[in-house]
Formats: sequence, structure tokens, C-alpha cells
Amino acid sequence: MSDSTTILYIEDNHDNQLLVRRILEARGYTLWICEDGPSGIALARESQPALILVDINIAGMDGYETTTRLRSLPHLRATPIIAITADARPGTRERALTAGCDGFILKPIDPRMLPDQIAEFLGGKREPLPKGVEMTMLREYNARLVERLEQQVRELSARNAELQELDRLKSTFLATLSHELRTPLTAILGYLELFERRAFGPLTDVQSQAIEVIARNARTLSRILNNLLYLQEVRSNEIRRVPMMIHDVVREIIAEMQPLAHAAHLELTSSIQPTAMYMGDPIGIGQALRALIDNAVKFTPAPGRISVTVVDEPSRVLVRVEDTGIGIPAEAHEKIFLPFYQIDDTLARPYAGVGLGLAIARHVIEAHGGQISVRSAVNAGSAFTVVLPRG
Repeated sequence: MSDSTTILYIEDNHDNQLLVRRILEARGYTLWICEDGPSGIALARESQPALILVDINIAGMDGYETTTRLRSLPHLRATPIIAITADARPGTRERALTAGCDGFILKPIDPRMLPDQIAEFLGGKREPLPKGVEMTMLREYNARLVERLEQQVRELSARNAELQELDRLKSTFLATLSHELRTPLTAILGYLELFERRAFGPLTDVQSQAIEVIARNARTLSRILNNLLYLQEVRSNEIRRVPMMIHDVVREIIAEMQPLAHAAHLELTSSIQPTAMYMGDPIGIGQALRALIDNAVKFTPAPGRISVTVVDEPSRVLVRVEDTGIGIPAEAHEKIFLPFYQIDDTLARPYAGVGLGLAIARHVIEAHGGQISVRSAVNAGSAFTVVLPRG
């Protein structure tokens, strides 16, 4: 026996784990222990144990299925796999050998015999199936596998139905919430506009500042609600394509965002080529590009720079939004396009929003057959590129 001989033991009973460890490590073996089939398979897939002991009656994926999966790994096809079980009923040994085991050890484990049994199997001992039993056992084992697979399919179908129902309830809840909040918010915004126009008379400086704060936050809430409603709409309906000029949409958004950038002490510049007629959804594309520029303003500290570029090509239109902001860690480059994802998900985060803008942007752009990508690193700014194909 080599000093490096390693044995994998798949067993969920801690007393048996302790007993086998004490017996085998005293003989110089290295013992790896896993408590269930999936973790044992995962470990075996990445390693090369000299021998594998499998408890037939482990919970979840039983020892028969575990053995079959272990035996399917090419590098383990010659590795001895030994079944250990307290099940002495007729047919148990044959089922274990049919599943791919090379031997069978009954519990309770005999500390005096186990080392010799292990040495024999490491030395090449294999227990054959009795004549005439193999086909019967194979049919029975295959039937058990089919039954287990059918049960797993039923469970997955039930879980999928539950997830679909939860998704439907979530969508209904968000749509209802958005509509219910929009009605009072519309009234609030209307009265705020009247205050800003001094329709109720002059305001003191303190009152004007208070109205400004209320208006800013009310409009933020309005954008969030609009995003919630629009996300539900674009998920359930096809985009409505009409003739549009992308450069006009971008110019309108920049004009809208300039005051916000100025208030944040940011330089917002643009280089916009006139674009040929494009068949698309102007509202959706506007929402998508507005989200990119709004994020650039939100996540760029002063004094920072934001640039928007539009390039018209024969087969596509490119829109690029670059900033000198805080950047995005590499592991979040895909996640930021998921609904409600926040890089900083703490309640104390300094940036407002619920993480819908980029999800809407990706959905809209991909619905047009396009792509949206990001190049970014922490503290090195971000560059979002939108590609909208023609035709």
C-alpha cells in the first residue's frame, strides 16, 4: 500500500464516518469523506481516488444512482467501488453489483476485517454477478432509474409551474402598485408645478428650496413608476416600429439631461451624426438611451465628464455613452442588466433607483435585434455601446 493511497467514503452517518476514518487512517490510508452522492461525485470528478466506498442507503441520491454516475466518469471506470450497507435483504448485493459496484461489505463494519477487505479490492478482487441474475437485475435497476427520472420530471414540472405563478403574481402586483401610486403622484406633481409657477403666490427662499426638494424626489418616484409600468409592457407586448430618427431622440434626451448634469457639476458633451430613417419604437429606444445617460449622471462624481456619440452606418446605428464615473466590477457586467439588480444593495446606498433602467434598455435593444454591451472597471469609468441593426 502506497503512502498516498486515497479512499473516498460517501456516507451520511457520522458514527460510521468516524469508525472508518479511525480504522483506515491507522493503516496509513488518506480518507476523504462526503455526506451525499452529489458532493461525492463532484469530488471524484476532480480527483483520482484509489478506491470508493459508497453507503447504499444515503439520503437523497441513493448509493445505486451514485455508483452509476461515478462509473460513467471515464477516469473512474477501473476504480473499485465498494457498496457498504446494513441492508441484508435478498437481492441487495446483486442490485449493487448491477449498478456498477465491484464488491459488497455488510454493516456493522468489522474493524478487524475491513483493512483486509480494502486491501483485497485494491489488489484486484472483484465480486461477479451470479449466472442468470444479471439481466433480471439490470431490468429491475433500469426500472428504478426510470421511476426516479419520472419523479424528478414531475417535481421539476411542479416547481416550474410554481415559478410561473409567482412570476405572474409579481407582475400583477407591480402593475397594480404602479397604477395605484401613479394616481396620487400625478396630483402631487401637478400641485408642485403650480407652486413652482407661483400660482398660489410668492414663496420665501426656504419654501422654494423645500418645494425643489419635494419636486426632485417626486419626479424620481415618477420615473421609477414609469419604469415599472414600461417593463411590464415591453415584456408582454411586441415593440411598435415606426419611422424615426435616432439622432433626434438622442438630442432630446441630452437636452433633458443637461440641467441634471449641470446641477451635478458634470460636463455632458455629444458628437451626433445625423442618422437615416430607422424603423423602431421611439418610446422604447428613448427609454433605453435615457437609462444609459441617467446612470452616467448618477454614478459619475463631480467634476466628471460624460460623452454621448452617435454613428450612422449603412447596416446599423451605434450609440455610445462613456463616463468617468465609479465604474462597474467585472463580475457585475452581466448582472447589471437583470431587473432590480443593485451592485450596492444596502439600504444605505447613496444612489437612488430600483435597478430597472438597464433591464429595460437590454430588453428594448434586443427586441430590435440589437445588442448592448459594457466596458468598465472600478474607478475607471464605464462605456456602454448600443448597436441597432437596420432591416
